[in-house]
Amino acid sequence: MRADRLHAPHIRHQESARAMMIDVLLALIALYAIGFYYYGPRVLALGGISLCTALLADMLSLLLMRKRVHIRDLSAAITGLILPLLMSPSVDFHVPVVAAVFAIIVAKAPFGGFGHNVFNPAAAGFGFAAICFPVQTFSYTAPLVHLPMQIVREELVFVTSPALSLKAGGIPQFDIVEMLLGNFAGPLGATNILVLLACLLYLIFRGTLRWETPVFFLLTTGLLSLWFPRAQMSAIDSLLYETMSGMLLFGAVFMIGDPVTSPKRDWTKIAYAMIAGCIVMLFRHIGSSEEGFIYALLLMNATVWGFDMLAETIAGRIRRQKPPSLLE
Repeated sequence: MRADRLHAPHIRHQESARAMMIDVLLALIALYAIGFYYYGPRVLALGGISLCTALLADMLSLLLMRKRVHIRDLSAAITGLILPLLMSPSVDFHVPVVAAVFAIIVAKAPFGGFGHNVFNPAAAGFGFAAICFPVQTFSYTAPLVHLPMQIVREELVFVTSPALSLKAGGIPQFDIVEMLLGNFAGPLGATNILVLLACLLYLIFRGTLRWETPVFFLLTTGLLSLWFPRAQMSAIDSLLYETMSGMLLFGAVFMIGDPVTSPKRDWTKIAYAMIAGCIVMLFRHIGSSEEGFIYALLLMNATVWGFDMLAETIAGRIRRQKPPSLLE
């Protein structure tokens, strides 16, 4: 977000903050529209249930803390909508509910609520749900097969995602053009690459998202995938499959640049993004999960205070070393 709109960790201009959150909501709605096309109305039900749970949990936490409920604060709505997009479209309804409650009640409210949370609430909520329900979270169905509202898992056909193929040391058997269009198995909101790129450009153009964090994050992961492919394939194929699989691109667009849980100065944003990219690729190479983005993000969230402290220390030393003005 623009530096003149935010002053860590508080939002200076509430109308500007609300406008930026509306931009994010519009981008998320576009992903739900694509999910509806590929998997049917169950996608909308997942989003609606998670959204309502997050809003209710946020209202409850504010009432318990004896704070005013701000109707115009859309941060809980964004968290609620992001959570199902990180999961399989076949996940049971209670999984995003659990994730949303954890995201708001544990990861957001105890730190003071909006503008004060240390960890990205959606990342924390998904991480908790993935630990509690790993099979449901990472079991994907093929696109263009509409799912019933009530899932009977024994009747579903689950397919291997590109992220799991790479984790096993194999080469994903997916056409690159089909992957660009989202016609492959994976997290609900992370498969349509062209729509995600359009969301990225839209948020940057609107000034809602600072370009440094997502761009340097993707550059870092891209270079590492070129240099250290996980399977016997060309460097270009490694770059394309790594970038388009899992939650990498979705996280770059909607999560890693979160102004509350990322550093405030431009150069620290770049350093933060590059280190996060290295950790994500390290988790992908040696981690036990098929997707390491969320855990890398939570780890980096815990270091933001260090980036900001270092930046202020350096800025203070630079100010003290400036020569006095000629007018003095």
